[in-house]
Amino acid sequence: MARFGGARGWVAALSDPDEPDWQRPRPTSGELTRDVWLAVGVAAASALSLALISSYVSLSSDQPWWLGYLAAVLIAVPLAVRRRFPVAGVFAATAVFVWTYYTVAHVSVQLFFQIAYFASLYSMVAWARSRQVVALMVVGLAVFTVGWLMVDWTVTNSYSDLLDDVEDASGPFSPTVGIMGYSAIMNVVYFGGALVMGRSSWRRALDRRRLREQAWRIAQQSEQLANRAVVEERLRIARELHDVVAHHVSAIGIQAGAARTVMTKNPQAAAEALSTVEDSSRQAVTEMRELLGVLRAEDGSVLASPSRTPEPRLSELDELVASHTRHGLTVTLNTSLEHPEDLTTLPGSVQLTVYRCLQEALANVTRHSTAREATAVVRTGSTAAGPGEQTPDAWVELEITDRGQPLSGTGGSGFGLKGIAERARLYNGVTEIGPRTPGPGWRVRVRIPRSTSSATQEVKP
Repeated sequence: MARFGGARGWVAALSDPDEPDWQRPRPTSGELTRDVWLAVGVAAASALSLALISSYVSLSSDQPWWLGYLAAVLIAVPLAVRRRFPVAGVFAATAVFVWTYYTVAHVSVQLFFQIAYFASLYSMVAWARSRQVVALMVVGLAVFTVGWLMVDWTVTNSYSDLLDDVEDASGPFSPTVGIMGYSAIMNVVYFGGALVMGRSSWRRALDRRRLREQAWRIAQQSEQLANRAVVEERLRIARELHDVVAHHVSAIGIQAGAARTVMTKNPQAAAEALSTVEDSSRQAVTEMRELLGVLRAEDGSVLASPSRTPEPRLSELDELVASHTRHGLTVTLNTSLEHPEDLTTLPGSVQLTVYRCLQEALANVTRHSTAREATAVVRTGSTAAGPGEQTPDAWVELEITDRGQPLSGTGGSGFGLKGIAERARLYNGVTEIGPRTPGPGWRVRVRIPRSTSSATQEVKP
């Protein structure tokens, strides 16, 4: 706990142990404008208060009547710059207070006059940029106030006139002790209140700045994590596409060897084998371009993949659904196909994409939803050819829905859904992910072209 006995103790008490030299940002133009209006309002209220009191109480004074109104206005002037020049404002307010006390004393005890001086003290502690200067001012004002009261009570004896008017006092203390004690308590309350509230305002400003920096750091870290997740998903897609391309290349080698073997004995069989080689090579080139497109992501380094099992295909969807059923999620799988053979004739990379999207969507239901049932539908169809197009746009669509609510305490990072969108984007596909309308439940829909050639983009070297 900071000690208040020395300058270092005051500085520590008025600042922050972790950032003792932090400086509060300068006020904005809007805050400066509000300070001007505050000064005008306090000056008007102080003058009006003096006018009302003078209307029902006889205030004897040897000074001109307008001098009291001048003092009521002057004490509010430092408030116009209380945030821009807080230390100078306290000097000015103190000078006006002392002058008023010895010139028109009845003005110095009015409510709005006291409020104006209190606001100046508060603003100095809250807005002065140097905590060392604030500490020196606080110590200096405390010494000045105590010394002033002692001189006023013992040398100038300014309370004598007030004591002469006191008759038949019934309190437990003598009039001198009563007025001196009351004056001391009021000064401690005003001075201490301004000190505590000003320090609290300064600390709140520091806490707001820390919260903004923390929010910025969290946003930066979240963005880095999201980018990392996207890169990792792209690397995973690239490895999977590598296996698909490798399958085509292996098929090319097998068919080419078969064609060479039967070329002289069975030219027709050799021609069919070479036709298969031609189709497989074109498919391999198409998917290799897709692979290169994935590898052009932010992180171009792809680590060697360990030994892998064959990549899943749509013929294995029933097994995927059964695995989730064993874990407590009942999945109903339906198909709506334009042609019965659509699923088996899809390119391997497209089948893999549909499989992975269904796998991730069902995993999200299991982890983040109260739903114990889900429905998955695989559709194929064609959109009529547009102007200048010769063939219709054939597509495959996957839709997963449930009727659950978000599971409390399982808020995810969203990286899985980003992975689904990334896979669809690779094939110029579209995704719709979000709550069902009307609810309850969640819906994931992915539609991609059935032909990988329609999704291939030119890859520059």
